[in-house]
Amino acid sequence: MVAFPVLPIRSPQEPVRASISRTRQRFVNLGFIALVSSAWIACGILTEGGEKAVGLAGSMRTYESKFLPRTGRLMVLRGGDNGDGGAEMEAEGPGEPKEGGESKDVQPDPTAAEKEKQIGNEAYYKRKFDEAIKHFSRAFELDPRNAVYLNNRAAAYIGQGKLEEAEIDARRALEIEKAKPMREQNDKALGRSYSRLGTIYHKKGNYSGAIWFYKNSIVEYMYPETSLEMRQSEKALKKQKEQEYIDPEKSAEAKAKGNELFRDGEYPEALKMYTEAIKRNPTDAKVWNNRAACYQKLYELRLGIKDAEKAVELDPKYLKGWSRLGQMYYGIKDLVRANIAFKKMDEIDPGNVDARKGTQMCEAAASAQMGASADPAEVQKRVQADPEAMSIMQDPTMQSVLRDLQTNPATASKYMSDPIISRKSLYVCVYMCMCM
Repeated sequence: MVAFPVLPIRSPQEPVRASISRTRQRFVNLGFIALVSSAWIACGILTEGGEKAVGLAGSMRTYESKFLPRTGRLMVLRGGDNGDGGAEMEAEGPGEPKEGGESKDVQPDPTAAEKEKQIGNEAYYKRKFDEAIKHFSRAFELDPRNAVYLNNRAAAYIGQGKLEEAEIDARRALEIEKAKPMREQNDKALGRSYSRLGTIYHKKGNYSGAIWFYKNSIVEYMYPETSLEMRQSEKALKKQKEQEYIDPEKSAEAKAKGNELFRDGEYPEALKMYTEAIKRNPTDAKVWNNRAACYQKLYELRLGIKDAEKAVELDPKYLKGWSRLGQMYYGIKDLVRANIAFKKMDEIDPGNVDARKGTQMCEAAASAQMGASADPAEVQKRVQADPEAMSIMQDPTMQSVLRDLQTNPATASKYMSDPIISRKSLYVCVYMCMCM
């Protein structure tokens, strides 16, 4: 995992302050370069003409390159003047095209470069990545100060799955733009370089690194898709950490401690242990049901219902899960869903005593609510007050199914084999029976 240093990030709400801060850092950087260059000259490291001195990356780095992780590239310090009185810094690396820096022998031709870029874009959208790379490379040769062409070529490399080549281009694009005076820097190009690096790191599985680059991209320029991509990296990082945390043995230990605390009546502490057990093994239906029992004891029935539903989702034939679910639905007076849960128990284990008792309990409560002689208008009113019942009744598919069942009951077996239609039909039938 690459460690990223904490650096000041320009706030979109304070552009003026950020601009002053970056300018100040550049002056500090120039002073640092001059100081180290003088020291090297004094030690005889630089030649009298100041022609060449080479050191590994990190021995001499500008402020703009400190935010990048080390890549093993060489930093070349050349004596002489680069136009602003400071020493000229160049980055060179193995396998990088020669056209990376500004060539004094070739005059930039932005117009021709843009034409090459347009051709490259058309090839890219047709997923002809080799052709796109060729035109983006040509565009960069014609105008090597324009980082956009490297960003585009990086995108084509990503399309080919060549992440290392894409990373080299995105980093060089960033360096080119950062080397320009503040007023000449292209915020869009900077933002795109950062977002390209975010995409590369996400594809490599380094989600924390991807998030870091995406955040910097948003600071430079707000591309709409960058926020979405960052959220995907955040979700992936969360899932990655959850997966790394899974340990069935430690889950069993936490569950055992939770059971002991539950027996002693220490429900809040037991809840914590069951939660830990779920984190360690989220596919264990029994732990979800145990935590549902804790919520039930603490009278947090709606939270308990969610856990019990998760338990029966993981294990549809888990009788204790259905029983717990039925009890808690009964507790919040949702008699329809409670009755469905108890009937599900009877399907799994025909003649189950708890299932029969639960069904009788629901029917008795429904009778007490409605009275012995409920008129049809009241029944219709109650159906209309239930959102799920109404949505099912208004579903064209279910309307067709119910009409077919009325005219031809023999088709019931065909419809009941479909789990979705079966569940909806059961809900409607139970609801109508309990309301009448």
